[in-house]
Amino acid sequence: MAGVLGMAFVPYYNHLIELLETNAELKKTARGIATQLCWAGGGTVVGGIVAGPPGAMVGGIVGSVVGYCRVDPYQSLVRTLKNLSKRERAELVAKVQELVGSTSIEALTRFIASQAQREVLLNLLRKLAEDFKGG
Repeated sequence: MAGVLGMAFVPYYNHLIELLETNAELKKTARGIATQLCWAGGGTVVGGIVAGPPGAMVGGIVGSVVGYCRVDPYQSLVRTLKNLSKRERAELVAKVQELVGSTSIEALTRFIASQAQREVLLNLLRKLAEDFKGG
């Protein structure tokens, strides 16, 4: 009986991975968060050094555009999450359910309907993936 209850997180985890692999809005959100932020920051710094405040603004815009076109780290996040141990998967599911405020799969699907909530979810998943890789 304990083995069955101990595996209760598996359907939720599988649904989460399926959403990450198939939901175009999640992919678009992930791309916008990570890549664009790094390139925008770099462009702002370089532009500011070269041309002062106006250069920083132009550099930030150019950096954002370049960042949007660069390689997407999203697939490596999905791959990392797919390679977690059972214990890490259970912990991941618990944290996601806590964020969503429900243990139901339907609530997770509804949760990602909002851009802001997708960003929060992806930030949580990235943090957990980094913690699991480092620990």
